[in-house]
Amino acid sequence: MGQWLLQQLERLGAWLVHTDIGLSLLLLVGLSMSLSHVFALLANRLTARQILVHLLLDALMLSLAFLLSSGTDMVLLTLFASRQVSPSDVLNGLAPCLLPAVFYVFVAAPYVSDLIALVIWLMVHLNVVSFLHARFDLPPAEALLLATPGYVLALLLVWVLFRQSWRNSYSKLASQLSG
Repeated sequence: MGQWLLQQLERLGAWLVHTDIGLSLLLLVGLSMSLSHVFALLANRLTARQILVHLLLDALMLSLAFLLSSGTDMVLLTLFASRQVSPSDVLNGLAPCLLPAVFYVFVAAPYVSDLIALVIWLMVHLNVVSFLHARFDLPPAEALLLATPGYVLALLLVWVLFRQSWRNSYSKLASQLSG
């Protein structure tokens, strides 16, 4: 049992070394999305420590949402496209597709935030579709079909986990600015 566990930990360590770029970008995207509502956190008069903890936890949860989305893409690619894929290759390939989300911090801009968010989400999805098409030589329609469930999963996770708390924070900020 101990030897098996040690082997599994070594395999996990090797995989983490191979996916360092992908995981780093996932964390950067999560942090950017988390930072997009820092002004609302400030308006709620949280202490610097509370804000930092809130931002880090949000960043980790958002990164996990995108990791689950990438995992969904890998599973669908293996099952339906009949391609044997290396998780580190797919994750390192999908991570640059998330680069537009690094600029998600600009969603904090008042009045145009929904438009910016929509454009960023669409760019990410189109990047993933293009990656699957180019890297795995899939027809565009099949790449779109395989990328969409992971995209929808990430979108739903972000919406379910954070939409209400972010909207409440922005509403409180708006009421304090107008009052």
